[in-house]
Amino acid sequence: MTDYLSGNLQAYSPGTALYDRSLTVHGIKIVAGAEVSGNKAVPDDWVYKTARVIQLLLDPAGEGINSSAQENAIKILKGESGTFHAGQPTVQRTLYGSSDSYDLSPLQKPEAWPGLDEHNDRHVSNDMVWYRNVSSPNPPEGKNDIGEILEHVLHTIQVLGIRGAIDGSLEALDGGNQSSEIYKAMNEAVENGVYGLEGYGGSLDRDLELTSKVITKEYMYLLTFAMWEYNEFWEDGTLAPEWSDDALTPESVLATNPLGHALFTKYIAPIVSRPETAILLDIFQDNDQGAHGYVADTVEKNTISIIVEEGVVFDSAFTVSDLVEERILNGEKVISHTITYGSQDYKYDDVKDLVMIFLRNDDFTPVFQNEIAESFPDYSEVTYSEVISLVGLGGISDTILPVASSDGFFVA
Repeated sequence: MTDYLSGNLQAYSPGTALYDRSLTVHGIKIVAGAEVSGNKAVPDDWVYKTARVIQLLLDPAGEGINSSAQENAIKILKGESGTFHAGQPTVQRTLYGSSDSYDLSPLQKPEAWPGLDEHNDRHVSNDMVWYRNVSSPNPPEGKNDIGEILEHVLHTIQVLGIRGAIDGSLEALDGGNQSSEIYKAMNEAVENGVYGLEGYGGSLDRDLELTSKVITKEYMYLLTFAMWEYNEFWEDGTLAPEWSDDALTPESVLATNPLGHALFTKYIAPIVSRPETAILLDIFQDNDQGAHGYVADTVEKNTISIIVEEGVVFDSAFTVSDLVEERILNGEKVISHTITYGSQDYKYDDVKDLVMIFLRNDDFTPVFQNEIAESFPDYSEVTYSEVISLVGLGGISDTILPVASSDGFFVA
């Protein structure tokens, strides 16, 4: 699970004055607008709320999530080798208000911003997440903020992450290919009056580039909101005529756009998890209230010694000292647990039945201390340093192994 990393907000020097902070979470680097060009900086709290939304959307514990497919999506977002935008990691841009809120518009005049074109070329991005979007209510309303942030983060994940994560999805989700599954699903939705294209030129085939880049991502977002029954986050609970009020539940989508229902079930639901409505409403309260709830990872490194079970490497059990243990935690949840021996890393879950960690940072582990207490009650509180003073470093293995095997097993 080393792809599910949640970093800290930190200073960012990207070669352009537009952004001054970044936070990387589950394969997406959030870049935050600075106080620049006559506009205010995006607040840290908004960056954390954006990061929390990404955690919720790419939650490995989400209902129906295929962990392998979701991990593939995160690798794609990171731009790893072999993915369709390899070498170009994904950024989620966050700015304040609108592009026109800046004296020099970063969207209309990127060339006026030194280093911005180069930053854009090094990354891939899709929609902007606007803090206090100028078209949104003022003071902010929580449900509107949820709709704003979910739409644009979904665009980022669904355009730049899910294609290629499941076998066949690179072709199936190509909206510019009239033979693809998603094109056929969109066409069915249009013909059945579910998806209205009045704002997109009125036709799927009029401009296949527009269909590929814009109409497809809007369809995936609208379909997702319908399948999740999220229309409460749209003004007055509707987005008609762009999306029909007759297709706002999984059952009604199945009845009116069965190809869309099948597409969502096959390619989106295994990767993108549905955040609980109550959690979103708690994070996004009116007038910018609500705690973000984002927790960054912590890294714990230890020097350990282990016992290797008999028959694993040699006929006899033996001890190995001075290995490096690393645990990455998000709150109390273990994201990654590895043991390094020389230049080789081992996942703890792969070796836990073959080894016992008996020493961590020159202290006996609770498991081994319990072995001592059960076999030699008079020495239940003996410390590692006391044992060393008695037998010396050279005799430690001959002392440890009999204790470990006193219950009949070296590794239990």
